Amino acid sequence: MAFLRRLLTGSGRLPDDLRTALEAEGIVLLLEELPGSTTYRNYRAPGKRSNWKKQGTSGAIAVTGRRVVAWTSFNGREVDVPRDGPLPDGLEVVREDDAVCFTYDAAAFHADRSGTVEVRLRTDEAGQVVALATAGR
Repeated sequence: MAFLRRLLTGSGRLPDDLRTALEAEGIVLLLEELPGSTTYRNYRAPGKRSNWKKQGTSGAIAVTGRRVVAWTSFNGREVDVPRDGPLPDGLEVVREDDAVCFTYDAAAFHADRSGTVEVRLRTDEAGQVVALATAGR
């Protein structure tokens, strides 16, 4: 089953160059090969339009001393924000049972996009991820 999921949704592993950069910053938590989904609501981007679309994916979450990164196999780096200071406007990180949900306003991070994107990655360590991502904010 794991092979079929990887075939359909990607490996969910960080690319080597990103992993190297994160290791240089000091990885506090790294979770890879997480099953999940990306949901688009009223999403507009060059060449893409969707009132509602949900896509299965695999992904990874990394927390370093400097930043929080959520990466998915189909879209690459979904979230990459510093850990110091408040979360950027338009980004929310919450625990949903056995998953972490990163919800963001696409226009807040990309001038040519609009709508809401929700990235859910399932992990037993969802509480720890949210605590680290929101600590001191």
